[in-house]
Amino acid sequence: MIIKEIKHSVQAVISTGPYENQREMFEILATLKEGEDVNISMQELEKFNHQRLDLAVNTAKTNLIEKQYSSMRFYEKDGKRYPSVTSILGWDVDWRISEDELNQYGSRGTIVHKLIEIYLTTGKWVDPQEVKELKEDIVIVLGGSLGLNWNDCSHKKFFEANEKDIKVDKMEIEVINTEVGYGGRVDAIGTYKGEPAVFDWKTGNTSDFRQLGAYAVAINPEVAIKTLIIAPVGPSDTKQGYSRPKINDAPAGEFKAFVKARSKFKLRFGI
Repeated sequence: MIIKEIKHSVQAVISTGPYENQREMFEILATLKEGEDVNISMQELEKFNHQRLDLAVNTAKTNLIEKQYSSMRFYEKDGKRYPSVTSILGWDVDWRISEDELNQYGSRGTIVHKLIEIYLTTGKWVDPQEVKELKEDIVIVLGGSLGLNWNDCSHKKFFEANEKDIKVDKMEIEVINTEVGYGGRVDAIGTYKGEPAVFDWKTGNTSDFRQLGAYAVAINPEVAIKTLIIAPVGPSDTKQGYSRPKINDAPAGEFKAFVKARSKFKLRFGI
């Protein structure tokens, strides 16, 4: 008997997808070349179909999560979606704030982040109303119920006081760690007082070094980031009008703590 063609199929019901009992089915047909081993070829087809099924399950689950939690964010690589670092650390906190208020705080943060990016690139502080990409965020902030304003933030005074210690090499870097399973956007990497560092410009009151520990590993596991810097650039009630940077010299410990949070997230959402 000579086997010329082989076929493999796999099907599953995804009970946690955006549609109730979502069904997926994948089938692949292959023609064997002379001398090819049937068993090995079948294993390759099986592996291929299961990879496609895994991607389908991943997409179904993440789509459902996005419908249930509007603040959830995902990053995609090779067809697979990974939860953001901030979603992993804040999914059980953000719900306590209304979506409207979250949008207002988020838009103010976006404005200040962009102003810092422009300043570090050009050496000049600009009026955000002259930056086209910030138009929607400005409308949200100025028309919001919270009365927020980017001028209330301390970014200018913070950099005036700390600029000599900060050297930024890259900004707004998207990173994905496929091994642990997360993604994110890093505000900046560079050095702080000569030591390799990752920076987070914070306009809000909350800060979490686990976030920077995750970024430090995702940037490049081979590069030894020694310092995590949270730069408070939001409103400040201090006498000098700004707050000092928060510094952490134990990125490995923060990453370990983040991995625990990632495990809890997977237990809760299945991804």
